Amino acid sequence: MTEQDAFEERLRLKIEAYHEAALVYAAVKLGLPDRLADGPETGEQLAQALQLSAPHLTRVLRGLCSIGICEELPDGSFALAAGGRSLCAFSPSRLAEKVQIVVGQYWQPWANLVANLETGKPAFEQVFGMSVSDWRGLNPEKGALFDSYLAKETLAQAGAILEALDLAHVNIVADIGGGYGGLLAALLGAHPHIEGILFDRPRTLAAAEPFLQSIGMAERVEFVAGDFLAKIPVRADLYLLKGVLQQWDDQAARTILGNCRSAMPEGAKLAIIELLLPERANDDPAAIMLDLHMMTITGGRARSLAQFKELLSEAGLALAKVTPTRSGLAIIAARR
Repeated sequence: MTEQDAFEERLRLKIEAYHEAALVYAAVKLGLPDRLADGPETGEQLAQALQLSAPHLTRVLRGLCSIGICEELPDGSFALAAGGRSLCAFSPSRLAEKVQIVVGQYWQPWANLVANLETGKPAFEQVFGMSVSDWRGLNPEKGALFDSYLAKETLAQAGAILEALDLAHVNIVADIGGGYGGLLAALLGAHPHIEGILFDRPRTLAAAEPFLQSIGMAERVEFVAGDFLAKIPVRADLYLLKGVLQQWDDQAARTILGNCRSAMPEGAKLAIIELLLPERANDDPAAIMLDLHMMTITGGRARSLAQFKELLSEAGLALAKVTPTRSGLAIIAARR
């Protein structure tokens, strides 16, 4: 096989990957991994329990076997393979939530990427008729799924972030647009002397409080509802913006940073936690894909260090330090 042949084969597999994504999505929506975790069943048994067509379900189960989610046993029944356990509700992998978000919320906008290029507007808005934030507000179960996934993702990243975060002389931390407060919870757990403030939309805080209660952190968090595009009425020693600015265009990002500056008392610090856009695409393909994802879904963007410096300056803030983390994220520290 020539180098060109190998490239074309890899590209073909990527193009056909929607087959596997659709199979995994169907399995999760039907609850097959959780059900088969209790023991093998035949296609007929599963179909009867779920009120589905047995011949069609059996074919889907064999498809799941072909990608390592299930195993076809000699007696014709199907068991959950070791890999399939990553899709169960009890799994820390977050893959079950991920596939529901990707297929249910992102698939159609990405399929309409050309419309984004033709209009300059996020493809999500053209597919669903509204912004992703408004759509999740009107579909609270979809919004809760997304917020829950982000909280778990943030908890998984928290160790790497906390290793690199400067917490000297910090007693109060405000997580701005912090969702369920996953990062704040990890920080408070590692530093018992610090108190937290979680600032987000009212509907997000309503779900964040029971989440933080479930991990024993709610009593150390002040919940402040608001809109960071209007005002950020909290005073803290350190303000966190994790994955927030990337969701917005430059005008909105400047507004958020300006509102942070207005809230910051003398000596306070700001930490922006995001992927940095590389100078050349091949230096960090993940950051390039994140940039395209923001363009397609929210209208936001990933940014280079030079672009962050410019935004900070326009908001009356100065870049203090950039610290890479082992997770690939960067901590961009700023001051008034």
